[in-house]
Amino acid sequence: MDSSTSRLNVLQAEVERLTHYLTALPPEAWHRPSACERWQVADVVAHLTAGGHNVAQSVARGLQGEVGPPAGSPALRAHDEDAHRERMAQSALAHRAQLGDHVLAAFIASNEALHHQLAALAPPAWETLCYHPARLMPVRMRVDHRITEVAMHGWDIRAPSDPSTHLAPESFPAFFPIISERVVTRAFRPDVRRSRPIGYRFLVTGPLTTTTDIVLSPEGACVAPTGQAEMDVCFRCEAEPYILVMFGRRPLEAVIATGEVTVEGDHALAVAFGQSFQGG
Repeated sequence: MDSSTSRLNVLQAEVERLTHYLTALPPEAWHRPSACERWQVADVVAHLTAGGHNVAQSVARGLQGEVGPPAGSPALRAHDEDAHRERMAQSALAHRAQLGDHVLAAFIASNEALHHQLAALAPPAWETLCYHPARLMPVRMRVDHRITEVAMHGWDIRAPSDPSTHLAPESFPAFFPIISERVVTRAFRPDVRRSRPIGYRFLVTGPLTTTTDIVLSPEGACVAPTGQAEMDVCFRCEAEPYILVMFGRRPLEAVIATGEVTVEGDHALAVAFGQSFQGG
């Protein structure tokens, strides 16, 4: 995404799409399981509501030059991915209980407040650094995270009852840098059973084209400079299955079986990639 206006427009479209869907849900549907383990639909929406507040707080503090963790949040050097996930899981359940029957109203209010805050920012402000539990990042990247959060959790809410659910292509440009800059490193853990670094190339096409080289080593995973080394395995696919695999929503072996992802190279190493994955 190349401008604050385009980011804000995509975020608003994702929010409106999900709000329209949630507004039409019958009361009993809020208690059905989502694609997120341990969370019902209402829990996911409560999580998104809290996420909107967190982004707004982070941006407001960053604009004041405050980039340290807010009360109750971990210091950057203390970030632990597993602990972070568990903290989010428990927080969503607690927030949903606190909101009671007002989850949808709170979700709408949270998104409206964030939209008004972001719409008032001048373009240079979008480069202001602000706090995120993993690292400091500019406002524009926090908004990219928010786009992916709303889009992916919208998929989580719809997919269990509608397997034909798709991500909106307009959101794809936000997903790609997040995968490279954050998802890859958090989706794998160190593994001493890897005797050497193993390289995987994802060649992604339609509607966007990108190449990502991922290297798994005993120390974990990283994104390598594209095209500078031979990879052991090459995966070819379109953008949506790539995003859903890297965010842990669809198993790699499943999309290989359907032909949505094709494999060139050592099939055993391709399987090992999927087995090592712990979720985006």
